Amino acid sequence: MSGSRLPVLLVLFLGVAIHGVSRAGFDEALKAYQAKDFPLALSEARKAADAGEPRGSMILGVMYQNGQGVTADHAQAVKHFEKAAQGGVVNANARLAQAHARGQGVAKDRDKALALARRAAQQGDAEGAFLVSVILAGEFLGYLDANGKPDRQRYMKLAGRPLSERAMDTEARDALYWSADKSFPPAMMTLAMSMGGSIGDGNRQRLQALMAKLPNVTYPALLNYQKIASYMDTLGQSNASPQAFVDAQAPQMLAAAMQACGLRDGKDAAKLPPPRLVSIKVSKPLSDAVYLPSRIPGYERAYLVSGQWEEAWTYTACDKQAQVTVRFKADGLGGTQFSTTPNAKPN
Repeated sequence: MSGSRLPVLLVLFLGVAIHGVSRAGFDEALKAYQAKDFPLALSEARKAADAGEPRGSMILGVMYQNGQGVTADHAQAVKHFEKAAQGGVVNANARLAQAHARGQGVAKDRDKALALARRAAQQGDAEGAFLVSVILAGEFLGYLDANGKPDRQRYMKLAGRPLSERAMDTEARDALYWSADKSFPPAMMTLAMSMGGSIGDGNRQRLQALMAKLPNVTYPALLNYQKIASYMDTLGQSNASPQAFVDAQAPQMLAAAMQACGLRDGKDAAKLPPPRLVSIKVSKPLSDAVYLPSRIPGYERAYLVSGQWEEAWTYTACDKQAQVTVRFKADGLGGTQFSTTPNAKPN
């Protein structure tokens, strides 16, 4: 989590009164921290922590974690976060989960990180819920190899599991949904990316709604998804995700060019202006649909596990129209497989 959000997080997560515990120095520490007067914040936070105020320990943990007013020391940060967690400070468990997930100040331990993140989520901490999703998706359900490239064998194994073996998937998705619904920015951005790349009822609209709530987004991939989603809206009806729409373009354009221009060799199509897509529509509705279950209202059909449908995509090329049929099939992990069938004659 970036240091730029910390003042807001401190207000949200440290500003909750803990009955029966001294506030000595805490208010002064928080004000100084927000004003970026780190020497004063450090001094006052120590006074508060020494007086038994767990929120003072939380501020100290944040400052040691980020090297604010002190040399960064992750081991010290963990000690202070542990004191804060013992005192009931919301978000302290999420910071501890983060430390164990990354191996910062403690040994890397994904199981302990997950347990701490779950504890934070149970306390109503949106950051904790987000970490549950991140840890499950990355450490337990990931399919990237040591070099960060997709492991096809691992992907297919995960994609082929029945719903009875997907409880962890549901937990990961629900944690992300819940955190995003609580307006936690990293969760909102992660969910928007997921909606751009996965198949589900209304996912394109969810992507656009999330983007409208996220100010100053600069992440190129996410901005590109938003642009593609808006473009698809102008063309008509489609069940495809923005990612599936882009992935399917090349073979559809080739089929349309060959059909409209009367070509027999696909190489000749490269010599012509690219066909222009003018409309899309669902020609055969989704059938045999199976969705990943969700306990979060509104997301019950947000992740298609299996099912198939067809769409008719109409292009113009060589002053003629050509329509191709695109058959989509859910691949089990939010993506799709597709095939192309051109019409017999151009219009």
